[in-house]
Order: sequence, then structure tokens, then C-alpha cells
Amino acid sequence: MVKKINNTQSANLTLGGITLGFLLSYPFHATSFLGGLISSGCSAGMIGGLADWFAVTALFRRPLGIRHSKLLRTEIIPRNRERIFNALADMVQHELLTKDVLKQKLGMWDFSGDLLKVFQQDQVKESAKQLLVDLTEEISHSLDTNSLSRSLQGLLQENLNSQENISRLELSATVIAVLEFSLERGQIDLLLQAVCKAMKELLLKLTVNRALTNMIEAALIRYGANNPTRKLVGKFLPSPAILAQGIIDKGKTALQDGTVERWLKELVQKGIINLKTNPEMQDKVNQRCAKALTALTYTDSNIPEEAETTREMSSDLVPKVIERGLKKLQDDWDQNLEAIKHKPELRKAFNQEIRSFLEKQIEDHHDVIGRTVREGLYPLTNDKLVALIEEKAGNDLQMIRINGSLVGGLVGMLIYVLGMVFR
Repeated sequence: MVKKINNTQSANLTLGGITLGFLLSYPFHATSFLGGLISSGCSAGMIGGLADWFAVTALFRRPLGIRHSKLLRTEIIPRNRERIFNALADMVQHELLTKDVLKQKLGMWDFSGDLLKVFQQDQVKESAKQLLVDLTEEISHSLDTNSLSRSLQGLLQENLNSQENISRLELSATVIAVLEFSLERGQIDLLLQAVCKAMKELLLKLTVNRALTNMIEAALIRYGANNPTRKLVGKFLPSPAILAQGIIDKGKTALQDGTVERWLKELVQKGIINLKTNPEMQDKVNQRCAKALTALTYTDSNIPEEAETTREMSSDLVPKVIERGLKKLQDDWDQNLEAIKHKPELRKAFNQEIRSFLEKQIEDHHDVIGRTVREGLYPLTNDKLVALIEEKAGNDLQMIRINGSLVGGLVGMLIYVLGMVFR
């Protein structure tokens, strides 16, 4: 590992050396050409170095205890703390993580693959299975299924091979009732808690940290490409690894304190409201439920037999169909996930739905990025802000002092030579 050069020490040594050179050569200033040349060069270099020392130090604190005034500006960074925070927030929001960049990144994510990993977690599986068991036990008590059962029985007796007849049933109302029942009994909460826990475990994996670090690093390189000013501003930010870990910590906190769980629950509640008020969505749900019910009904040899039983048994038909469907879903959990894993068209459609939803959120809430950056920066006190910037850019700023001393010395020598020539 290459040891980093301490430019502060180099700048102090340069200024000290030039000052010493001026003191030693000044007695010979008027007696010899060489003495005058060295004295003039060291004099100008000393002045340039001191001026740049004052300028660099004034960025962070009060050099020589001089307070800020109209003539001399000191403590420039602490006094412009708000402006710096706003500039960094705007940089991240409008240049580093623009809407187009975020949408481009969304196009590279496999949401269905990540979701399959979540639902393969043991706790999520157990929680979902328990939800299905509870739904199976309580669904007959939460729904008035008599009329629905009689309608389904009549359709089955009329034409066992007609999905069109089954599609006439308003199954969306049943879905709404089941979801509302699950919300009231807290079953949805249990499932969302398990999902959030699994998501947190995935978030803490080393591969996620590496991928996020690489993404931020690439974004910073792209942001500062061929632009020295942007590179300097980018230095004020923590390293990509620290930023990535900060994002992961934020995500972990949101998953632990219930923020994500509440957000997901709100989505479920909004989905129920949309399903209640959107006829087009109701038609889609009716068609999908009818398709699933048709497949379940005609592949289970016991259902047609029950469809031909006495009218007194008709009220049991729908609960039994639903009970068997939920039990089959519970028993075939892993097989169903594996089947979905090998259905690219289904996963592609799911990814597109999630991507469309998230792109809409980006359009509506993109300003949250800047606000989040500001909220993350506000805890930085003046001292911490100065320490952060000095850590990131202070070593480069010290080069100004070195350059000021060297360039000042060369200009002083040049002026002395020109003076001797034109005397």
C-alpha cells in the first residue's frame, strides 16, 4: 500500500525553507547578483505562500484570530454551511441520481428473482402458510357464500367445461372480502413482518453491499468525468463504500422500525380501494379468479360430484373449493415458486408491472432524494463539516500553498532579472 503524502507538512516545510532563504540572502541583496536573485525570489515566494496559507485556512477557520468582515472573509465553509448542504443535495438529486439514471437502473433489476428469494425464506414460508391455514379456517365465517355456491353449482351442472359461465361470477367481491378480513384479523401484518425480516437479511448480504458500492462509484466517476469542479465537489462526499453502507443502514432501519411494513400495508389498502372502485380492475380479477377456479374445479374429481348433490349441500361448495385451493397452494409452495422461476414471460410481466409502479413513484417523489441528503447532512456540526472536507479535500487544497510559494518565487526572480536588464 502506497503511503499518502502529507501535503500540509510539505507546504509548511516549503514556506519555512523559503522564509529561511530570504533571511539568509537578504544581507547580500544589494551586493551581488546571486544574492539579489535569491533574495527577490524567496521574498516573493514567502509573500505568495503566506497569502495562500491565509486563503486556505480562511476556508475552515479564522487565521490569526481574524473575524469575518467585509474586507477579509474567514470561516467561509462554516458560514456557508446551508449553501453547501443545498449544493450537495441538488448535486445528488439533479446530477448524480437523476430520474433517467434511476429509471435506467430499474431496468437492470430482476424484481421477480429478488421476490422469489424472499418467499423462499423459511420464516416467510411459514408465515404465509399460517396465513393460508387461518384463512381456510375462518373464510366460511367471514363470507356469505350461500348464493355464490348455488350459482357455481348451477353453472357446473349446466356446463362443466365452460369457463365463460364461471367468469360471470363476481369473484372480485370475494377477493375484497378476504383481504379486508385478513387486514382486520392482522394476518396481513404477520405476513408483511416476515417479508420485511427476509428483506433485511437479503439487504445485509455482502453481495448487496458490493453491488451498491460499485454502482455509487460508477455514478461518481461518471459525474466527475472531465470536470475538475465536479471532482472537487464530489470529494466532499463520503467514499462510495461509506455511502453504500449508509444506504443499507437506512434501509435496515426502515425495515426494523415498521416504515416499510406500513408502506406495504398502505399499498394493500389502496389496492383494496382501487379494486372496489375500478370496474376494469374488477373484470381482470374476475377473469383470473375464474381461470384459477375453473382449473381447480375441473381437475378435482370430487367437486363435480358435489355439484350434483342435494340442494342442502350447496352452501358448502364454495368454502370447500376455496379450502382445497388454499391447501393446495400451501402444500405446493416450493413447487409453485420453482415453476414461477422457470416462466420467463410471467416474470417479465411482473417485472414490468413493478418497474412501471416504481417509475411513477420516481416521477412523483424524486424530490425526496434531495430532502433525504439534506436530512443526512444537517446533523453535521460546523466542526464535523470542516473535519469532513479537510479529510476529503484538505490535502489537495494544501497544494495551493505549495504552488503559491513556488510560483511566487519564480515570478520574484523573473522580476529581479528583468529589473537588472532594463536598469
